[in-house]
Amino acid sequence: MRTLSLTFIALTLSGCANWGFDSNVSPAGVKDYYKAGSVTLYSREQLADKNYVTLGSVEGEACQLEANEPPPKEADARNHIRRRAADMGANGLLLDNCMHFDDMPGCIEHVLCSGQALSVAE
Repeated sequence: MRTLSLTFIALTLSGCANWGFDSNVSPAGVKDYYKAGSVTLYSREQLADKNYVTLGSVEGEACQLEANEPPPKEADARNHIRRRAADMGANGLLLDNCMHFDDMPGCIEHVLCSGQALSVAE
């Protein structure tokens, strides 16, 4: 009985051997999405005892294009600004503020975050 069970499992698993998976996400797209995780958000108080260099100003945004879409989230705008900071070579971000706008050109609602991209010595 045991041999029969093992044979059945082996045949079942071998049926999946040629199974493939197609995705519309490229490896570069996945890498781009997760690079925001390499940028740490800092407050001014946290930076008081750290050595850092300001690399420049950055902005991130989230936009609601259509009425049937959910409103933009501040978290999405913060992720966007972190990805842009990572593009500049930053490992830190000092977030200045996030503002919400209604009826911006091209957006029903719009969230815009601004800050400073930082290179923080670890």
